[in-house]
Amino acid sequence: MPFPPGSQNTAINGGSFVDQSIVPVTNVSLEDEQTGIDILQEASNHDAVHDSFARDYAPRCYPGTREQHIEDIVHWAIPSFGAGDPLPLLWMKGLAGVGKSAIAQTCAERLKALGTLGASFFFSINEQDQATEFIPTIVYQLSIEFPDYGDLIEQRILHHEAILDETMATQFEALIIEPLQELERTGKGIEQRIAIIVDGLDECNSTDAQCKIIELVADAARGGATPLCWAFFSRPEPHIEASFTRAGVAQVTCTTLLPISHDANSDIGLYLRSGFENILRCRNIPAEPQWPSDNDIQTLVKASNGSFAYAATALRIVAQPGSAEKALDVVCSTTKLDHTDSSPFAELDAFYMMIMQRIPPEELANTLLLCRRLCMSRSYAGRCLYGVRLWSNKLALSEIEFWAACNQLNAVLHVHDHNDSFDFTQFGDTRRPFQRADRTTIEKPRWYIRNKLGGSVYFYHKSFYDFLVDPKRSGSFCIQSSPVLNAFYKHCVDRLPKYEESYSFGELELTLAPNVPDSASSLSWPYTNEFVNSLLKALVYDWTFMTCFSFGHVPDIEIQSLQRFSHADFRKFQENRTMLYAGHGGWLASVRWGWCADVKVISRTQLFRVPPVEFRNIDVAEFKAGVKRWEKCGIIQPYYPNFTSWFKSFFPRNSQDKVISGLYRMGHGPKSVFWYWEINFEEEYYQDYVAADLAEGERIYREERFDLWPKKSW
Repeated sequence: MPFPPGSQNTAINGGSFVDQSIVPVTNVSLEDEQTGIDILQEASNHDAVHDSFARDYAPRCYPGTREQHIEDIVHWAIPSFGAGDPLPLLWMKGLAGVGKSAIAQTCAERLKALGTLGASFFFSINEQDQATEFIPTIVYQLSIEFPDYGDLIEQRILHHEAILDETMATQFEALIIEPLQELERTGKGIEQRIAIIVDGLDECNSTDAQCKIIELVADAARGGATPLCWAFFSRPEPHIEASFTRAGVAQVTCTTLLPISHDANSDIGLYLRSGFENILRCRNIPAEPQWPSDNDIQTLVKASNGSFAYAATALRIVAQPGSAEKALDVVCSTTKLDHTDSSPFAELDAFYMMIMQRIPPEELANTLLLCRRLCMSRSYAGRCLYGVRLWSNKLALSEIEFWAACNQLNAVLHVHDHNDSFDFTQFGDTRRPFQRADRTTIEKPRWYIRNKLGGSVYFYHKSFYDFLVDPKRSGSFCIQSSPVLNAFYKHCVDRLPKYEESYSFGELELTLAPNVPDSASSLSWPYTNEFVNSLLKALVYDWTFMTCFSFGHVPDIEIQSLQRFSHADFRKFQENRTMLYAGHGGWLASVRWGWCADVKVISRTQLFRVPPVEFRNIDVAEFKAGVKRWEKCGIIQPYYPNFTSWFKSFFPRNSQDKVISGLYRMGHGPKSVFWYWEINFEEEYYQDYVAADLAEGERIYREERFDLWPKKSW
């Protein structure tokens, strides 16, 4: 086809060109190849960076508070002229609720504004892969901040992309120490001291990795290998305390304690007074000097016992709709109770207990379900955001019921509205279910539905999570108690038949059953189109089934509930998971039986692995007991095929019990699938597969198992 008349400097992107005299069709692509920095970015975790969207609502120090601590850290990072270089490591330790994360966030923002922040990383207990993402994330930020350094990283990754799969020590040497030293040798070194902020080290998913990070940073600091200075914020866990007090580490570390102490009283008083003024301002009430009285402020300051979490919770209780004066009276009255508990969290726990006790009986069951779900995801302090529409459907709550449950917790629960502005039409006809869309395109809408659709909710502070999971602190409201756990499990088992009956097997995949008009009919809070509803439904079904599966090993779960689960349609679940994740292509973070692990779906086979770094968290005796319990309840039955010589070689049996394994049929009759598991004590891993077809499962497992374990250790 000729160009339009008069065309000049015409650019054509992509397209198909036909030269009839040579070849029929030539496809031209002008897309750039992936750069080394692109590869690095994919291996990073941007949500862990101080200025990421995920941390938009992270705690920060209230203006005018914690100023001395902030100034001390800023001056440590940027020493005054002539003051000499402070030690290259700083460790601020303190218990929950004293404000470590708020100080870390505020310091990161202030150092960024001053041009001396190189990178930041905020660990979160709910993230499974953060140990492997830590160094790539730090390196990526440094690459953006310092272009000369970024050029070296670009070349190193392009020439050796596998570096991102190697050990933490290898990455630290090759991607941090060596490039910075090379810049120094060529006269392009970073001349100023550059700060790295690392918060929540104790929440990294591997204790070995926590200690290794300290060791690597300290070793580099002792030799003066880099201009980086590292500030760590964490609880004083024994293994972290031991790492920082080792001779080789202590000599390069400045340790500071952020105590639960009345030393913070003036800051907490300022925070409370400003908070109450803001409550009056929001209600358009002129500030009255007599409310709250100085006596009320001092009562709350004393009760806070140095905990900003207490003060923040008090303000949120008073800020709830209704009489602020009456709410303040209730808050102050809890401080006058006779607390025999000597715990530093006694006053805060009294608050939390009061919040739970005031929930109306008719709302308590739904609220505890919500708490149980939030604690499963460890959703607190702006971490681990999940879409509320997905959550409400998981809990089988309508929109009204869901918000009613949230309202009972509005003093401890933050709700963030994302306005549902995501354009789902870019992925095809929204009137059709996602099963008919290109599977490779559903990752983005699946992510949005999972994380943002309808808004997101999380606990304001981890201390409420700690309260709910500790029976000594929360009593009958403990979400780990047998009644709450069984109610939650029964809820999931009760929901399974509804999802299973709404699907039927088509020629190649699951489709809606003939008597089911649409996906919305299976949801408690549906969306406005079939594409989203079908994804919502598939995600809810997947989660409901996996919850029954993962909690099945817990001894407190009643036998009757497990026996009901044994009649579930395992084959439909496997097909549903295939539709959701088979197009993903890689490993996905997962948790099963409390183990942090990875899952991969290939065809109709699901592979599961627990790598060596997590293997020590496996209680093998407990796992075996769980398997026997499943057998007793009829969930699984040992499977003994007629082994061929090849088949026998595939399933290892080691005479010295270095490797143990099992093969089972899971479920009953045409609803069943095959489950094979293997524990290798010598190489320290657990891996298994679940497959609808045993021969296909064997083949995929055999082909993939040699690639399951990249040569990575801490």
